[in-house]
Order: sequence, then C-alpha cells, then structure tokens
Amino acid sequence: MDLQSYRVEKKEGRTGISIKQLEDPEVIAEVVGRYARVSDIELESTAASLVMKRYAVMTAAAALEYYGLKRGKVNWLKEAEFHFDHFVLLESDDHEEMNRDWKTVVFAEHLTPMVQRFSKTCKIPQKILWENIAVRMQAVFRKKAGDYSQDQLEELFCEMTAPDAPWTGLEVNPFTTYLQRPDSWDVVPVRETCCRLYQIKQGEEQPYCGNCPLR
Repeated sequence: MDLQSYRVEKKEGRTGISIKQLEDPEVIAEVVGRYARVSDIELESTAASLVMKRYAVMTAAAALEYYGLKRGKVNWLKEAEFHFDHFVLLESDDHEEMNRDWKTVVFAEHLTPMVQRFSKTCKIPQKILWENIAVRMQAVFRKKAGDYSQDQLEELFCEMTAPDAPWTGLEVNPFTTYLQRPDSWDVVPVRETCCRLYQIKQGEEQPYCGNCPLR
C-alpha cells in the first residue's frame, strides 16, 4: 500500500493527533488558527476552507482510489494521526482489515461530523467544505482515468453520486451536486461555490482558480 502521493505516510517515529480529534471544536480552532498564522491568512473562514481542501486529499481522495478503485482491504484510517507541521496523515504500523463499508467509515463517521463542526466553529457554509472535498475526489477520476477501465470509473462515480447514500450520514448526498461528470474525465468542471483561495491572492493579476465560479 503506497499512498504517499496523497500525503499519507508511515509514522517512522513521528506522532500526531488522532484524526477523531479533528472533530473537536477546540482542536479545530487550534488547527485552523495555526494554519492561518503560518499561511498569513486573515479570515478564519478562509483558513478553514483551505485546511479542509488539503485534508480531503489525505482522506477522501486517498480512500477513493485505495478502496474504490484499487479495492484495497487495509483499514489504514483506524489509528491514523494528523501531523500538522508536515500536514500529513500518519498511518498506523499495525493494520486491520477493512471489514465494513469504507464509505461509511470515511464519511458518516469522520468527514461528515468534521464538516459540520468546521462550519459551525469557523462560520463557513458546509456547501463550500463539501465541494472542497468533491474537487479532490474529482481529481482522482481525472488523474487515474488512464489506469482503470471506463466501466469501473463509471460504476464508482455513480456509486458516489447516488441520491440515496446513507453512507454520508446525511439526508441529501452532497456529491450528487458537487461531484460532476464532465464530457471527458480530463476536463476540470467549474465549481458551484468558491473555496476563497482568492482572498489570500489579493493584488495578483488573476487571483481566482481556473475553475472558480467568480472568474
């Protein structure tokens, strides 16, 4: 199992905080505040959006490829720790088999409560956070389109965007809206919401992302 491209790494003597702690409002405020200071971001809501955008790479995107496409069986999330200084996820040295629905573990039991508490703590709409997660998942389909069959990609995409998705822990599946199916996998769809990255690029000739709805 190699998820280093998603910033999931071996501990190698390092320690972090349990990823479950990232659902705690006090820990959220600390992590977001620290990220804002390190990145020279004035608004807490902007920092929260960008933290979630980066965190989604290590969780939603990594899981989508490992479990959804590679059909891996190792539960590397169970004892995972978040290391802020390197902004990586440290996987446990002792792995168990993933004997449950991986989507429920990743979303209903972790990212959904995390999004809800990030939104409440940092005063940012949940829809922005959910689309931040969706665009990281979109990137997996785009970058891995040549590595897997079209049927497998389509099957997984339909599974992730199905309206009836109890694995999200929500009544409405946010990926039905925010995970988009372009005509070709290599197309980057325009977002429905803005991730607010432009707010830290003020003064630049083009501060907006290429897929920003404000562009």
